[in-house]
Amino acid sequence: MDKTDEKLLIQRAKEGDREALSTLWDSITPKLFGYLVNTTRDRFLAEDILQSTWIKAIEALPNFVPRNAGFSSWIFTIAHNECRQYWRKTNREIPFDPERHDQPDTNAESPDAKILIDQALNILSDDDRELIRLRYIADLPLNSIAEILNLNFVTVRVRIHRALAKMRATLSTQ
Repeated sequence: MDKTDEKLLIQRAKEGDREALSTLWDSITPKLFGYLVNTTRDRFLAEDILQSTWIKAIEALPNFVPRNAGFSSWIFTIAHNECRQYWRKTNREIPFDPERHDQPDTNAESPDAKILIDQALNILSDDDRELIRLRYIADLPLNSIAEILNLNFVTVRVRIHRALAKMRATLSTQ
């Protein structure tokens, strides 16, 4: 979806057009959910945060003013803040529940590859992991990431480059 289509959909959604809101939902939710699942490592928690993110976005939609990065950046910022708020409330500890957490991974990716990716991500700082998630899981452009994290575009580009170099070095030694 290009920026012109997005602006028209936002305007229609602001006027109460449910079809326009549904189109926005359908275009953004898959990447947003992937980002949340990767960030929280809990599908059920990701679903809850996804829901609260969209509720806040819909409630605030009448006041939304498009900026350079657009609606998707705005909603990813809300999701990012929802995650931070959840972690502040719970001190980042999620109690282990065998019914929820001890389920087989239905992902087609090999377990070895998943372990390597997890190990490579774990060597990064929380901030760098967030950058990698937003860039490669959420598939956001660098300008949007800069807006979400309130960073300079060049800073984002350099930090992503350094994080990837660190991950490559880790993977090449294993």
